[in-house]
Amino acid sequence: MGDEDAQEPATTDGPAATGAAEPEGGESVCWLERVCPECGRLADTAPPVRCTRCGTLLTG
Repeated sequence: MGDEDAQEPATTDGPAATGAAEPEGGESVCWLERVCPECGRLADTAPPVRCTRCGTLLTG
């Protein structure tokens, strides 16, 4: 009997084999209204607020 019929055993390592999805990284889109369009700083509170770095009014 030859090795032509031999198959590799299926691996069970990692999320693909178990069907579990890996969590995606990054911040939520809801933070976008807090990003200053002038300098890119993230505001500590929701708009309307002035950017603490450059003074631009964030209106949301």
